[in-house]
Amino acid sequence: MKIGIIGVGIIGSAVASGFCRSSQGELSLVLSPRGRERAAHLKEQYPDLVTVAASNQEVVDQSDWVILSVLPKQAEDVLKELHFRPEQKFIKLVPMLSLERVRELTGELSVLVDVVPLPFNAKNMGPVILYPPVPEAKALLFHIGDVVAVDTPEQMSILRSVTALMSPFYELTASVTDWCVENGLSEEAGKAYVTSFFGALSHTAGNFPDRLHTLAQEMTPGGLNWQALNDLTEKNAFTLWKDALDPILTRVEGK
Repeated sequence: MKIGIIGVGIIGSAVASGFCRSSQGELSLVLSPRGRERAAHLKEQYPDLVTVAASNQEVVDQSDWVILSVLPKQAEDVLKELHFRPEQKFIKLVPMLSLERVRELTGELSVLVDVVPLPFNAKNMGPVILYPPVPEAKALLFHIGDVVAVDTPEQMSILRSVTALMSPFYELTASVTDWCVENGLSEEAGKAYVTSFFGALSHTAGNFPDRLHTLAQEMTPGGLNWQALNDLTEKNAFTLWKDALDPILTRVEGK
């Protein structure tokens, strides 16, 4: 199966890396000349899996699946210049470009889906948002991450908004690490503990069968977790995270 990627920027190259890392010989990639340095680097890393095409049309001509990963302002101009086959399958990574508009520009396609990958999909970890939940697309994307398929564009916008919490989470992790250092721990030890601690919490939450609020309440009354939870709740710390997401969702939905 050949996967073509048009636009090898940060996200496009992350997706390409994820596919290459997971390939057992059943996948190969054709990369566009856009993002030449990243494409060349991927070719150097995976010479048996990656080909760099001379043009975007060559990517389309050689591929079963075509992934569009260019900037929103470039997307329509790129698509207007390309000719697709009806049996081809198309994955759109471009926000602010509807699937309906893609179909107008490409003509009939076998599969047309909207996908939101993230940088850590390069290492085959983390979520991948998919709409609509087409089984073929879901099976393909499992190569690069945990596929979360949704049924409506509105649901996709909700999850797309949550991706805005990457930087706040990193800042939270950094702040807790800084606190450890300020109280006498080395930065190396603080970072190692805090990142492993948060990673284990996330893994536990992901496998918890009940509502996550139930997990938060599994604490000793009067204990350390009880004290920290009550202190943060009284200061509306958790509400602030939701409050930050509301305007993000409005922006994502283009309102």
